[in-house]
Amino acid sequence: MLHLKNQADWLIYNIVPEHVAEQLKKNAAYSENFKNVGIIFASIVNFNEMYDESYLGGKEFLRVLNELIGDFDELLRYPQFYCIEKIKTIGSTFMAASGLNSKMREEQDDPNEHLYALMEFALAMQDVIDNFNRDLLEFNLILRVGYNFGDVTAAVIGNTKLYYDIWGDAVNIASRMDSTGVNGRIQVGEHCLSILEKRYAFQKRGSVYVKGKDNMDVYLLLRKNDECSV
Repeated sequence: MLHLKNQADWLIYNIVPEHVAEQLKKNAAYSENFKNVGIIFASIVNFNEMYDESYLGGKEFLRVLNELIGDFDELLRYPQFYCIEKIKTIGSTFMAASGLNSKMREEQDDPNEHLYALMEFALAMQDVIDNFNRDLLEFNLILRVGYNFGDVTAAVIGNTKLYYDIWGDAVNIASRMDSTGVNGRIQVGEHCLSILEKRYAFQKRGSVYVKGKDNMDVYLLLRKNDECSV
């Protein structure tokens, strides 16, 4: 019985975050509002171009994608990324968020620390892509990342096949920061600079049309501030 319980816990912890799973055990439902949650959408922009069904029915390309997503998942095991949750993968796009655990946020000295951690996670994803391309010479995968933060609602939907996700305008903008972004770069909206500029340097890209928001001023990450010349 203990073994079955541990197995059931392992399964649910792989479907929803652990702190959410504990609440589901008590209430059988979960929803929570959060402020200043960080969100990224990271897309392998040229995967569909490389995907070829004529070669083993596309299975080899999906194996490569699965291996790459697995490497992203492994990053989440690092202590510095403990505050980040993988939300889902949508095709060849990886969605993650930070600041979705109230208890964790209360323990941080700096309330914005999880936002910096999410940016570091996005940079680590770029390193994974670089290493992947170096090891697989026939692949030249390109990552594009959209970053945003704001208010969201997190919830679990369904009674059988549980579905954990986050909703809100901040999520939609993060998705647009990806879809309107630049290959190989991390793009953010202007309102993110008030916090992120404390640790990172950005290059103004200009105004881009964002669905539902008209034109927005957007910026591309250049480097960490400690790498800036004095």
